[in-house]
Amino acid sequence: MARGSRTGTTKYRRWRLAILTRDRNAGITHCPLCGCLMDYDHSLLPNSAEPDHILADKFGGQLTGDNGRAICRHCNQSRGDGTRSARAKRMKPSTVTIDFDW
Repeated sequence: MARGSRTGTTKYRRWRLAILTRDRNAGITHCPLCGCLMDYDHSLLPNSAEPDHILADKFGGQLTGDNGRAICRHCNQSRGDGTRSARAKRMKPSTVTIDFDW
C-alpha cells in the first residue's frame, strides 16, 4: 500500500499553521539557524518562514508544538531530515589516493 503525501494531510496543514502563527506572534523574525530575516507573508522564497520538525517524522517526530519551529526555507531544505551534520553538508566528497613507496 502506497503512503500518501504527509504534507497534504489536514493534520499537517493545521500543525504548519499553528507553528508559523505561534512563532510569528512570539516575535521570531530571524531564522534561528542562519539569522536571515524571515518572510511570513510570501512562500517559496529562500527566506520564507517554514515549519521545521525538530525531530524528523521518520525518526518518530510528531506533529506537536514542541516538535516544531519556524526557520527559513533555505535552512529547512538544507537541513533535510537532520541526519547529516552541518559540517558534512559543506564538505565536498574527497578522493582517496594511495601512493606506494616501493
